[in-house]
Amino acid sequence: MLTGAHVASWAEQAALGLARHKDEINDLNVFPIPDSDTGSNMTATMESAVERLHRDHGAAGSAAVNGTSVADVAASLAAGAVTGARGNSGLVLSQFLRALADSAAASHRDDLPVDALPGMLHRAEKLVRRAVSAPVEGTIITVLHAAADQASSSLDAAEGTVTAGDIVGAARDAAVEALAGTTGQLPELAAAGVVDAGGRGLVVILDALVDALGDGEPGQDDIAGNAAGDRDTEERAQAGTAEIEVMFTYRADDDRLDALRGHLNRRGNSVVIVPGEARGTWRVHVHTAEAGPLIELAYSTGGVSDLVLEVLPVVDTPEAPRPTAPVLALAPEGGLREMFAGAGATAGDTGTIIEEFERRGSGCIVLTNGQDTAELFGRLSSSNGEATVVDTESFVGGLAALAVYSPTADLDENAEEMADAVSAQRWRNTDGGVDALCDLVDDLLADGGELVTVLYDGEDRETGTDPDPVAEAVDVLRARHPSVELHSYRVPGLGTGAQVGVE
Repeated sequence: MLTGAHVASWAEQAALGLARHKDEINDLNVFPIPDSDTGSNMTATMESAVERLHRDHGAAGSAAVNGTSVADVAASLAAGAVTGARGNSGLVLSQFLRALADSAAASHRDDLPVDALPGMLHRAEKLVRRAVSAPVEGTIITVLHAAADQASSSLDAAEGTVTAGDIVGAARDAAVEALAGTTGQLPELAAAGVVDAGGRGLVVILDALVDALGDGEPGQDDIAGNAAGDRDTEERAQAGTAEIEVMFTYRADDDRLDALRGHLNRRGNSVVIVPGEARGTWRVHVHTAEAGPLIELAYSTGGVSDLVLEVLPVVDTPEAPRPTAPVLALAPEGGLREMFAGAGATAGDTGTIIEEFERRGSGCIVLTNGQDTAELFGRLSSSNGEATVVDTESFVGGLAALAVYSPTADLDENAEEMADAVSAQRWRNTDGGVDALCDLVDDLLADGGELVTVLYDGEDRETGTDPDPVAEAVDVLRARHPSVELHSYRVPGLGTGAQVGVE
């Protein structure tokens, strides 16, 4: 069993272990952003959790902690981790502690029984996958999955008495093995010859739990990817586009949270959203080059507090192919294709879509976007695989569909959510000027709506000091509809003056 005293001791040892290995883990940090802060962020988050533990119950070994249930100890750790989380790795760590707190509370005992440990690790994996908008294998998720699976296998195979140390030790060993395999799972890790930084941090944490349970050696302290070398951060930060790391606490209902997540996914990366300490709040993390608009959006749609901004180092490294969703979008060459590609889809003409479909095989969703589909349907019908087609009707419909795509949902669930998003949207084109665009939006909002998306060509607009007519229209519309979220995007090659969607 795992007692409150065990958990308190483990948390303190984990904080010390992360601090001891902080520089090593930072050196491994080449994915998703090579900003060398994973070790620092995990350490700071664990230290915040321990600080909350001390404030609520005292230090490990004290009479107060020894008499406290594992549920109360874990709840304090989880609360401290969420409020003090640093970076996406810190938020991920907070979900590990939240899973421990949830499992302890569900046991309705003062301790956490041995047979609940595998479930705790599986819940941690589930919470992490749910928090990360685009889960990628070869990261801490892979390492956590291996640990959880081995914990389950060890419990199932146990004959006679099995201890918490046995289960955690086996889980730690599986994590070490999975960590070594991450190098070959991501091109960024392979190029640098290192293991995943977050996964390495998880191994340190599991080592500390083994120690707290008194189960022998600390474990694999030397697993660190030696090929990390002494990379000089300054040499890696010479050119490119700087991004901002944005973190804040967000208070809003689920619908507004989902809408915010969609915009974060379209305009940023490394999106992580986890439940906050207070009911109805969420801790949000994103890396983006468009921090201002996203922060304004958050303030306009919900309550924002504890806002933290940090400029990420500018790194000039060969860009590895980004994992994309199995979503294929028909789009003409130019700005539209770039927009859909930026949102995570494979965008192109019929030939491109068919080529990508045949490469991936079944399990793809095709967005029609109001394009001619005769050739596409003919070629899909003669192929061996099976594609799910969502008739998005328009480009704004395609964007609405992509906004609700979830990498953790299965094909049918995603297709259903996408179709629902399209059916809930009203859209029209206009070739008129400012007045026509404003009138069109007014008409579309007559039946309600809280999100307006305006795509406009803008190809013939003169540059210089001349005002942007669409920007002028947007200002007018925001004054008319202050409670409505409104976004506009210039898309050369749109084929019409503007396309408006209302959701």
